[in-house]
Amino acid sequence: MRLSTLLLIGGLLALVFGLGFLLAPRPMLTLYGVPTDPSVVLMARFFGTALVQLGLVFYLIRDVGDPRTQRGVVIGSFIGSVCGLVVALTGQFWDLVNQFGWSSVAIYGLLTFGYGSIMFGRPASP
Repeated sequence: MRLSTLLLIGGLLALVFGLGFLLAPRPMLTLYGVPTDPSVVLMARFFGTALVQLGLVFYLIRDVGDPRTQRGVVIGSFIGSVCGLVVALTGQFWDLVNQFGWSSVAIYGLLTFGYGSIMFGRPASP
């Protein structure tokens, strides 16, 4: 998969979930079986804001051709996806979220695989 395609997919996923947590945090939290206390709703909105920012960055830089920029984005995205995968698995195994939480495990797992395959795969031929 090309990096631009992966950034487009990652960016759109981040935007969709980010807008959901920013604009409709209670329904989003309810999907995951998480309590909707005011402090949790506030944190969900902060999370949504971060996802919107990340989604826009990914979407806007998807066609950047500079190899150093691409490498930095891939390394940061790979590490962030691994961390997200660990957090999502923790939420599942500690019963902090319901079965819908497995969707987060799948998303972070696929993103980790995608960025990892670009990071550790064969270099693109010129």
